[in-house]
Amino acid sequence: MRPVSLIWHLSRQPKAVVVGAALAVLLAASWILWPHARPGAKMSVASANVPVVMHTSGGLLEVATIEVTESFMFKAAPKTFLGLDLGQTVSHVQVRVIYRFHIEMAKEWPIRFKDSSAVVEAGEIKPTLPVAFDTETMVKETSSGWGRFDKHQNLAELEKRMTPELEKRAAGFRTLAVDSARRSVGDFVRTWLIKERHWQRGSAQSVQVCFPGETLPSGMTSQPTDQLH
Repeated sequence: MRPVSLIWHLSRQPKAVVVGAALAVLLAASWILWPHARPGAKMSVASANVPVVMHTSGGLLEVATIEVTESFMFKAAPKTFLGLDLGQTVSHVQVRVIYRFHIEMAKEWPIRFKDSSAVVEAGEIKPTLPVAFDTETMVKETSSGWGRFDKHQNLAELEKRMTPELEKRAAGFRTLAVDSARRSVGDFVRTWLIKERHWQRGSAQSVQVCFPGETLPSGMTSQPTDQLH
């Protein structure tokens, strides 16, 4: 049938028949033009660029504590009288010191996943200042030269210098605090993942903690492996 004849024929049909025929043509065209998934293709719920976000209230997370006995010594400047040495004034203090280290909690912690491990980028490990020490364990000793009478002043000066000196020494203990901090952050994140039902309690997944300057593993996704389809 020629096109003109087809148009004339449809125009002679009832309106309902014409509408039905038009809908059938549209459905057929949609089926032909609509893109179909290839056989065997799989869809994943994970996006490598969108991590799970752990919301926190901020504040500080104490991650490590190191206790050590520290010793301090302070010598007063030498003094002479008419060229004669008046002796040396020296003070000593020994005390039990508690170095604490913390991480400042970001409002949001991105957590990504690699295989069966969660990977979290934690903040910088910082010493908690001022450094605490146990005054009950403090042992003091001070002495002055034969011609000097300044041993008590010298001891007071030593005690005044202890706090800034402890702050300097705290930086040297940071390396020892890293392993403990890694465990503390790992436990904190693992508890959150279980609470928020990203992981099942008792599962074998682990938490990998990366501090600033450490290399992140490649191939991370946004969801635990067992949630991928």
